[in-house]
Amino acid sequence: MPAIVFFIELLLWLLILRVVLRGLARMFGGGPAASRPPSPQPPQVVEDLVLDRVCHTYVPRSQAVLAHVAGRELAFCSTSCRDKALSAIARAS
Repeated sequence: MPAIVFFIELLLWLLILRVVLRGLARMFGGGPAASRPPSPQPPQVVEDLVLDRVCHTYVPRSQAVLAHVAGRELAFCSTSCRDKALSAIARAS
């Protein structure tokens, strides 16, 4: 019987120690990450995608290679696609 009492007292002291240590950790800012407010994330910039008419890939407008043909702005993923399209337009006219 004394072994069971000793075991229960040990568990009680461990529980008290855990509660005290958790309280101290929260007091000094070392609490769990779930209790902290989330850090603000920078706003994400949404950008339009343009279709490359040669290879049919979408490219962000800021990274596209642009060409002006007959008053229209055409967007391409690379200079090689732009050159292919311009040479096809030149052959067609």
